[in-house]
Amino acid sequence: MIDLSGKKILFIAPKFYSYHTQIIHYMESKNALVTFYPEDIYTPLYRTAKKLLPFLAKAIKKKYLDRILESVSPNAYDIVFVIRGGILTPDAMETLKTKLPNAKFVMYQWDSNQQSNYEPIISYFDRVKTFDKEDAKRYGLEYLPLFYTHRYKEIAEHKQPKQYDIVFYGAYHSDRLEIVKFIDAFCQANGLTFKHHLYITKMALFRLLCFGILKFKDLDYLKTYSVGMDEILNVYKKSFATLDIELNIQYGLTMRTFEALGAGLKLITTNKNIQDEPFYNDQNITILDRNHLHIDLDFFKTDFLSDLAFERYLFENWFNNVFEEDKR
Repeated sequence: MIDLSGKKILFIAPKFYSYHTQIIHYMESKNALVTFYPEDIYTPLYRTAKKLLPFLAKAIKKKYLDRILESVSPNAYDIVFVIRGGILTPDAMETLKTKLPNAKFVMYQWDSNQQSNYEPIISYFDRVKTFDKEDAKRYGLEYLPLFYTHRYKEIAEHKQPKQYDIVFYGAYHSDRLEIVKFIDAFCQANGLTFKHHLYITKMALFRLLCFGILKFKDLDYLKTYSVGMDEILNVYKKSFATLDIELNIQYGLTMRTFEALGAGLKLITTNKNIQDEPFYNDQNITILDRNHLHIDLDFFKTDFLSDLAFERYLFENWFNNVFEEDKR
């Protein structure tokens, strides 16, 4: 287990739900001194510029990155911990390595390289681990799956009466809308209850409606507001199974995979790579072929099968594995 006491850590990661704050709080609970910078810019101006004025977005991004680099004093940090690191360039890494020659550089990837190109900065890190097995093979990295927290474990330990047979929370992308529609029709035909929240920004919704990519009838399946972790947890407490639709250019298992199974919920997933994991069993997990959509109704007739070995994917174990020497 890594000793973080007194360590000064520069942490660069996405602001994604509350995962970044959970990681910060954990490091601080180990008496680390953490400086956090979001690895992307979340202002309305930047989001608009990315769509309409790429040159302006590039200038905003450069200014933000320069501000991060200028804030780093020589030898100010013992550890540079990066998750995804989409804003970082080789030039930026050269600057950080020059300013922090004695720091350990650690990177974890919870997106595939196809989604967020990190290949150019791999060589600057002492340790790089990824959730994507294909990326691990391609770039010679260690494969390390994602995690779930004790809040999900508590759901498994304190079951509540079932209210929903299937639940889905996620952002609109790729073929998610079509799969949600299929699940909705399947549930209606078989007397099952499906709670779904497919999030899309108002700007994206307006644009896709204008271009005819979305139809007005699709509005029944889309929400323009996001929900917090507390609401998701409360729904999971009353649910039987979770739907997981990974981005179709990624091979890694999503956070939802581990949270659902950690909470004692069955999993319906489009990611066939889950069959290669040690925790896979067809009583808890059914694979949905996104090209030939079908679910066996018998999946809903058996209970979740508990597996104590699954606790290896708890957050604390994941965190320590990120910082451990390569196990390959």
